[in-house]
Amino acid sequence: MGSSGYLIEPGFYLTSLAAIIFIAALVTVGVLFITVLVALAVMLQSCENRNAGVIELRKTIDDFDYCKAFALHVEVNNLELDEFPTICKTYAIWYFREGQYLRDLNLTMLVAESYFRNLAPEDDGLDVILIDIDDMFPSNPHHTHPLLLR
Repeated sequence: MGSSGYLIEPGFYLTSLAAIIFIAALVTVGVLFITVLVALAVMLQSCENRNAGVIELRKTIDDFDYCKAFALHVEVNNLELDEFPTICKTYAIWYFREGQYLRDLNLTMLVAESYFRNLAPEDDGLDVILIDIDDMFPSNPHHTHPLLLR
């Protein structure tokens, strides 16, 4: 006859105040987690946008430096135009069309004129000035310069 009045149930017991605090903490952590994710996504997008221009700018500067080194190599070793790299053709056309070629030519002429103005010939009449002009004209007389024809 005598049965006990206790029943064992699995789980744990929370008061309503403890349950509200626990749920509020979970919601707060979730909101903070989403806020951090959004902030990181915005920062990553900002970095990608900012670095895209820098990478492109660096590539342009590398091409420009390569073309300048190639131009020096052309002058020193007298290369023909068919050996001209395609990435430098745009720069070469700009060099002629925008007047940089004429500015460089005028500067070279001013330096030469200044040098010759300061020379004092001796009275013996044996002074000679030799100017090498073989690089001014192409070795092939039928050769046309395609960059000047554009």
